[in-house]
Amino acid sequence: MSNWENTYAALKNFASVLACNKCGNEPRNAVRHRNCGHFFCKQCTENSSVCAICNIPVQPLEMPNSHLINSLVSYCNIAAEIIGRKNLWSTTTNSRTQQSDRIKTVNSPISNIKYYIPKNINKKNAKGETRLHIACLKNEKNYVKTLLAAGADPNTKDHTGWTPLQEVVSFGFTDICQLLLDCGASPNIPGEKNRTALHDAVINNRLLETEMLLKYGAKKNVYDVCGKRPIDYCNPNSEIWNILINENRLDDTIKEAVDLNCTALTQSFYILYASNLREENKKYVEKEALKHKIKIVSEFRPTVTHVIVEVNNKNNVSLSYDVMMALLHGCWLLNTEWIQLSMDMNDILNGDLELFEVSSAPIMGIPKKARESAQNKNPGLFHQCHFYFHPQPNNIYYINDIQLTKDALIMLVQGGGGTVLTREPNPEDIKSKEQCIPFHIANQHNHPLYKCTHYNIYMPGQNEPQIKYNMPHIKTLPLVWLIECIEKFALVDPSYLGLLDL
Repeated sequence: MSNWENTYAALKNFASVLACNKCGNEPRNAVRHRNCGHFFCKQCTENSSVCAICNIPVQPLEMPNSHLINSLVSYCNIAAEIIGRKNLWSTTTNSRTQQSDRIKTVNSPISNIKYYIPKNINKKNAKGETRLHIACLKNEKNYVKTLLAAGADPNTKDHTGWTPLQEVVSFGFTDICQLLLDCGASPNIPGEKNRTALHDAVINNRLLETEMLLKYGAKKNVYDVCGKRPIDYCNPNSEIWNILINENRLDDTIKEAVDLNCTALTQSFYILYASNLREENKKYVEKEALKHKIKIVSEFRPTVTHVIVEVNNKNNVSLSYDVMMALLHGCWLLNTEWIQLSMDMNDILNGDLELFEVSSAPIMGIPKKARESAQNKNPGLFHQCHFYFHPQPNNIYYINDIQLTKDALIMLVQGGGGTVLTREPNPEDIKSKEQCIPFHIANQHNHPLYKCTHYNIYMPGQNEPQIKYNMPHIKTLPLVWLIECIEKFALVDPSYLGLLDL
């Protein structure tokens, strides 16, 4: 029975996040404001010209139906019915109404404290910090509440990779830590040196924060750039040590609720790129982009969020430069059915995009794997990896019918978060430096590339290097290996391709 109690408590907690931001009740025919991200019952926003939470002006066309919120509400009701609880939303009204009242009080002219809520609430300063970062660093709990209620993203990173959750965990601001986790902050986002909030909690000996993070699904067996898990920073026989070595799993209900919570915090802007479409489908895309005021670009760029491609009858797309860039940047890779079936819809971006996601490119499941990695704010595929290219600048290289120049190769590596070197690295100089473990291989101790951070890439038969390195920290590999890594979205063991004697 205790398990059902925990499940019900988590459902109520999640229901409070899904409740209408105005009336606090179960949202009926939920609509979402595109400008600020707040959502309401449809009847609560009729004849409204501004958002009830942040007062940002909104037009009727900027209040589309939120299929995501409606689906999540439906799932909550189904789960409540399964466990025999039918009053799931009875306690959310008061809490959401009180939250709304608090926001109004904080911003009221008669209040002693007035918090400023900018129109672009997630705008970053020169350090990459949002107002939520700054409020967390200053331990301003009420301001944090106000920002979160106004739609601030709790999972944004500053320029050094720190999230607001990692900041408050490091400083021991327990109340704000709980608040962030309740509002969808993910405990597993890697930050500086690929350390998660649990790493920071252990390093700073934060017992309460450690317990809290584990309760919300923090992973214990994650590795930083030094190849260390959180427990590796622990003093043996300490209280935190005993918690981390305990194999009894906490109830996963809260973790699932947080994961769902995070999916609701989707980005509010979209940039489309149509890659090599037939003329008819290209016109469809341009027409829908104009209709829904969505930006569309003529070539791939890092800001692209959705790439639309032609697929075969198995929902498979051939590998190309554009597809590789989409994988490395974690974009949605969608087939043309999405735009065709969405022509009669008022809101084409809040539906279930996974229905139209490309299944394979050409390997099954890789588009989703790459996208989810980016959504989890993981480092890029080539993070902590350095590449030196032997190919000449003006040559064109063919890999599986893909034409690639040296400039294109550089863009691919940089798209995956890697570093391109202008001089061939000296193995002895690298060996004397502190070794790092690339993120996407950190939990594979026996992988031959576990400590490899430098790669010399060549094209067989063309300017092929006379000396080829096969050391733990530097490898000389053909271009086909690099393309294979992107295709599989993994640092591929060269021996699988018959390369090197590892």
